[in-house]
Amino acid sequence: MRSKGLNSNVLKIIACICMLIDHITYLWVPKYDPNGWMNVSVKFLVGRSIGRSAFMIFSFLLVEGFFKTKNRAKYIIRMLVVALITEPIFDYMCGRLNSVSFYVLQNILFSFVLALAAMYVLEIIKKKYFIIANLKYNLFSVLVCIAAVTAAHFLRLDYGVVGIALILIFYFMRDMKRSYLVLMVILWTIGCLFLEYQLEWAGLIALIPISMYNGERGSKNLKWFFYVFYPLHMLILGIFRWEILR
Repeated sequence: MRSKGLNSNVLKIIACICMLIDHITYLWVPKYDPNGWMNVSVKFLVGRSIGRSAFMIFSFLLVEGFFKTKNRAKYIIRMLVVALITEPIFDYMCGRLNSVSFYVLQNILFSFVLALAAMYVLEIIKKKYFIIANLKYNLFSVLVCIAAVTAAHFLRLDYGVVGIALILIFYFMRDMKRSYLVLMVILWTIGCLFLEYQLEWAGLIALIPISMYNGERGSKNLKWFFYVFYPLHMLILGIFRWEILR
């Protein structure tokens, strides 16, 4: 008997669709339109706004996967391998592969790897200082978080500081009341506004399907599909952009 709600596979499919719309918008919808809102194309705003939900959902599921995987080290290594394979494809789609600007931004999977590594260390600290109120636990946890967001900034990872911050919010708020999580995510979107991530507020709609998560994974047959989809869809979009439609 199936549980009510949405399993992680369904959430990933929703996120993949949002991401695909976002990337198509980024590649082919003109950003500026004299007749648009503040000279910005309405189609561009809608497409990119839909895409904000993708990162929100993937961040939530990254934390869930971290706690539910049988081998966290293998989980991190697997993500790193896919990130390395994806990077030239990501640069190709964005038109930076043969440019000196290829180092300007690294694909989002590197942000996920960094966040997973931070959570891995935080869990080690938690086991050592079991009492959460322990001063050493809090001090070391803060240092780990600062190190993670600093690394994201200097490594020029996609979503950078705000991306790592959101994942860590899902990590720390995982066992707390849902209302607290919603409040923290709202505060996160407000912070994004001051850091020139003006569209992240649109990702708040992702909290609806996230709230329907039933804690189940779904079919095991789809496990590798999601690892393949990220680089594959960018490769196809890149080919269309630079080889077919140019």
